[in-house]
Parts: sequence; structure tokens; C-alpha cells
Amino acid sequence: MNDFTDSTPRVSRTFSGSYERAVDPKGRFNLPFRHRRGGDAKRDDYVVTLGVDGNLSIYPADVWDVVFQTAKANASTAKEQAIIRHVSANTFDIAPDKQGRVMVPVNMLESVGIDKRVLVVGMGDHLELWDTDVYTAHQRKNMQMDTDFLREFFS
Repeated sequence: MNDFTDSTPRVSRTFSGSYERAVDPKGRFNLPFRHRRGGDAKRDDYVVTLGVDGNLSIYPADVWDVVFQTAKANASTAKEQAIIRHVSANTFDIAPDKQGRVMVPVNMLESVGIDKRVLVVGMGDHLELWDTDVYTAHQRKNMQMDTDFLREFFS
């Protein structure tokens, strides 16, 4: 018997890899095919929200519901509640159209420097959206090989 209840969201596939996509003037781009959940319309619902490192994040809607409710339940200070409110105000529902494109509000894309190209990076249970130059600078600044962490990661 497993620890999951029927209401527990399950990521059908781990999001990994990176893909660069063109963004049209309306903020649409193709979600990488391997990262579309497929199936019925409910499984293709996503939310786009603020990321923590100068990027945006896309979560499957069912995963986001758990992430958001957990964060909200754990926000005990006025500052934490204000952060939850800010994140909530900057979260939007999105769904791929028949061509597999999602439309992210242009002002959200612009807020993290995304204009004509977006780098989509898989992060396990969600995807990150980056401006390529911002991503490269962030990785250069933060990427120092920690062999102990890597051993633990791959074990």
C-alpha cells in the first residue's frame, strides 16, 4: 500500500532538460512536447507564477494547488502573508492551445527580461522560464560543483 491518497497530485513525468523557444508578440510560445501532460483538458491546466531567481515558473495546476496551499498554511507572519498575497496576485492560469502554445501575460515575461526568446528549464515538478542571458549569468554566479551534493543527488 502506498502513502498517496486519490487527491494527491502525481507528476506523470519529471520535467527535465532545457529548450529555447520563440515568443510571439502576444506572449505565446510552444511548450516543449515532452513536457505537455496530455490527455484530458484538466491535466493540461497549468499556472504561471513568479520564480525565486529572476525567472517565472510553470506548474501543473494540481501540483500548484498543493504548493500554494502548503505555503499559505505555513505563512505565520505578516511579512510571509504579504509574500503569499504578492505571489497569488502574480499567478495566472494557462493551458496549451491545439498547437501546443501557451500564452503568458506579456507584462510577466517583460518583468524577467523575456522578449523574443524564452529558455524553458525542467525542474522536476515544474518548469522555469528564463531570459537566456539572465539564466547564463545566474548559472555562472551560482554554479560551483559541490561534489558532496552531486554524490547525494545521484545516489
